[in-house]
Amino acid sequence: MRYLLSLLLLSTYLFAIISEPVHSKITAINEDEQIISISPIAGAQVGMYGIIVQHFTDAHATALSWIEVTEIQAERISAKMIPIYALEQSALPTGTWTAKIGDEVILGYNYHRALLIAPNLGMYKKVTGYHKDKKWVHPDIFTTVLSSHGHPSPLQEDFQYTCRANNIGLVSFLFDKSIITVDCQSFKIVQNKSTSITIDETQLPFYTRVANIEANWFGDGSDEMTEYSPYYVSLLAESNPNNEWIQTYQKVLESEKEDESWFSSWFSSVKVINEADQDTLEDD
Repeated sequence: MRYLLSLLLLSTYLFAIISEPVHSKITAINEDEQIISISPIAGAQVGMYGIIVQHFTDAHATALSWIEVTEIQAERISAKMIPIYALEQSALPTGTWTAKIGDEVILGYNYHRALLIAPNLGMYKKVTGYHKDKKWVHPDIFTTVLSSHGHPSPLQEDFQYTCRANNIGLVSFLFDKSIITVDCQSFKIVQNKSTSITIDETQLPFYTRVANIEANWFGDGSDEMTEYSPYYVSLLAESNPNNEWIQTYQKVLESEKEDESWFSSWFSSVKVINEADQDTLEDD
């Protein structure tokens, strides 16, 4: 069973991913549910974030709202509107503009900027060096956020805070044979790519040049990480509970733990005879 699960795991599901922002128009609006419809876009995935832009003139426009893709059909894409809290400023007047049919939608906003979570420097260099189409934000920036939050074990909100502050659209997690990429705000998986990379060395919580992350006394994220892959797979499962890759990976990890537990239990039951015992037995 263990080897069967491993085989299934390596047969990952590949999705095309939008690498540059793509543009569309609002075709319908449900004001009550704050849902918009836009024309189909190649490469769109459920969970992708974008923005609604309202143009006043050819030279003047404003960002009205974030959107998150919730449904993709042949004739349309549905997305829910989410307020842009980062633009709040109590000292300035606020506009009363609302989205309307014909407003521009930019999907995959900031998808050209990404954060890579890798288990060691060698693998970090290999992935970032190969995928030069992305602007890779160094993980040391993320580590400074974790230090200020007191979280040696990264939480989803730590990623989201870092991405908002640094205009990062994607986070990629490197595992054995796979790179899982999520939209940083929704934390939904938007790409699963097979690789030939195998983890041979692990730095916790991930590759960073920062030697130590100060921890809070208590609370979520304050515990030190003890394992790389199980932790991040569990973190991804919070927003992707029905993802088949996640479910299979978790079964593989559970199977490996059961094998280790069985071996440890069996080995501990074996009586170890030291030299003194051996001499006693021989005398008898």
